[in-house]
Amino acid sequence: MPVLLARVLETISEYQLISAGQRVLVGLSGGPDSWALLLALHRLSGKLQITLHAACVDHGLRSESAQEAADVAAQCEALGIPCVVRRVDVVAKRTAHVSWQDAARRARLEALLEAAKYHECDVVALGHNAQDQAETILFRIVRGTGVRGLGGIPYKRDRFVRPILDVNRSEIERFIARTGIVVVRDPSNENPRYARVRVRNEWLPALAKENPKIVDALLALSADARRLALGVAVSPSLDASLGKLGLSRRQGAVIDRLARKGGTSKVSVRGGSVVVSYGDTRFVSSLEPAAVVSHGPLALPLFLGQQVKPWGHWTVTFVRSVEPQVAPQLPQLGITVGEFDCEKIVWPLTLRQPCPGDRMRPRGAQGSRKLQDLFVDAKVPQPSRSQLPVVVDADGIVLFVPRARPAEAARPKPETRDFLTISAENFVISPK
Repeated sequence: MPVLLARVLETISEYQLISAGQRVLVGLSGGPDSWALLLALHRLSGKLQITLHAACVDHGLRSESAQEAADVAAQCEALGIPCVVRRVDVVAKRTAHVSWQDAARRARLEALLEAAKYHECDVVALGHNAQDQAETILFRIVRGTGVRGLGGIPYKRDRFVRPILDVNRSEIERFIARTGIVVVRDPSNENPRYARVRVRNEWLPALAKENPKIVDALLALSADARRLALGVAVSPSLDASLGKLGLSRRQGAVIDRLARKGGTSKVSVRGGSVVVSYGDTRFVSSLEPAAVVSHGPLALPLFLGQQVKPWGHWTVTFVRSVEPQVAPQLPQLGITVGEFDCEKIVWPLTLRQPCPGDRMRPRGAQGSRKLQDLFVDAKVPQPSRSQLPVVVDADGIVLFVPRARPAEAARPKPETRDFLTISAENFVISPK
């Protein structure tokens, strides 16, 4: 199996990007990256048990774009992959504070989501690669960012997935050269007026003179930042135990955050909970009944940055940012995450305990449900339900509660630029 295909399979498996039986729409620009993505998924479709569709977005910014899109669709159809061409109005997305590239990106993502809905596709695959990731990290460093921002481009966000994010551009070019596919080279990718082009053609080459492996260094920094967003990296002593328990390295990173005091670790599963023992301390990730604690409501007005609120055995973290945060859902390990559009929230928010009659419309659901029913579905023990932290807006609408999907209310859109990320963790630390 070619290296690129093996890497794509590994990334899909590691980050659970695509499941068997799903219908996948590939955003096909006609460039080498998106062609490599489409061809890789096409060759792996039998192994992955997926159905492929493609969508080519014509931004209408160049006179030859319509013909290029038609040629891309024709090559795609020749491979037996259905491809639809969608023309978008980038000018309509352009404002005084939105660049041409950003306007095109917004229009493109909206068009891809519409195509996915029309073709009943479950996920939309995008062709960002490892070089794109390195460029993003470098740009954020220069512009100014925190640890979460250093996490870079997410592997998965909503319906968008990026299966070749771990593949180098050089490997993509070699892969494409063997296929005979005619690729589209967008001249805007060489225009130095765009920051991304300057990063690629000026900044990285200059830094490479000091460190020839600068791209690898930036990718390693990004990987560390993603782990730090959860805690710390997985210690080697946990690897063998994690495999036996069927836990991924990402889940192990969360466990290891609790077990970084040193010494010999022991990992086991007891009654559905993950237990990590270190020396005289035992760390349990579970929803075991906690002592009943009475919490008064906590008001949370609009803020900048991050706020952390202890809540019994829970820790609730609120992060306001201009970009989505790298914070995966790990319900098996007591972590629930929800992202919201700050501009759609009715402020201030309140953090409180569940109240009788509380209802919430989970994201993607057709209607609201009682929190009590959601707790039953999530198998939350009865004694623990009254201790769960609930986040409501000024109108009393429930936005977030652990062990449930975030609310449909204030759901972010592709054009969202003011995010609120709420995460709740219920790690219990007790003597051995």
